[in-house]
Amino acid sequence: MAVSIDIKQKAEQALTEILQRYSSGEGAVVRAFFSRPRSKEEYLEVLLRQTGREVQVAHMLDRIAAMGRELENGVDRWDLYRRVEQVADELKHHALLADLAEWLVGHKLDASLLRKYEVHAFHDEGVDDRYMHNPLLPESGRMVDVSRELAATIPPHILSGAKTISEGGGGQAFLQASKLNGDEFQRRFAKVMGEIAGDELQHGPEQVHAFVQQQVHTEEDLDLACRALTAIMRQHLRLRNEIYSHPLSEEELASYDR
Repeated sequence: MAVSIDIKQKAEQALTEILQRYSSGEGAVVRAFFSRPRSKEEYLEVLLRQTGREVQVAHMLDRIAAMGRELENGVDRWDLYRRVEQVADELKHHALLADLAEWLVGHKLDASLLRKYEVHAFHDEGVDDRYMHNPLLPESGRMVDVSRELAATIPPHILSGAKTISEGGGGQAFLQASKLNGDEFQRRFAKVMGEIAGDELQHGPEQVHAFVQQQVHTEEDLDLACRALTAIMRQHLRLRNEIYSHPLSEEELASYDR
């Protein structure tokens, strides 16, 4: 029993360290972007890219409906609830960001703009490739490839947990943005990002303990979980840098790998 407890403690510490290290990089991305004056066009592009990361859940609604039809007949009630709750949160994030984008430009935006950067978070055989490899967001597309590559060597239950706790990139990008207090856009953006931060932290980092308790039982499990989380967070930092127009150099990004 003592060995098991030691593994659990070691796993929580190791996974939390990986999350914090890369999440601090995501906070640095946001600070670097806002470290100098930006145009309305630059603000808009950030909003639209982040919106693309949220709106991608819309095409998962058919799958939710299919799960609903099989509720209590092979579909667990709590699995369905958690899926619906997460999709609802992501759609809320899209709505908050889209509303802010329309305030910024002073008029309604059509779908060609609001879904311009739509991209799926991870590889999914049931999702059309146009949602997984948007040519306008190559780093996000590379994240899809990373998750597909990991699936070849990481057991599904470990990989699924690593994906879950990585959600939101550890949360620091949202928390950092929630502290902005410059022009009116920044103040409005800070309010939106603060609301999103609460959801992302609940979805991601706050799930470390549950993941470890349920899935990490041996040194091998721990090694696999750390490998998966490191690969995901490494790429997540680069897609965050892409969302904010690449304010950090590759050398600066690589410093978080070390």
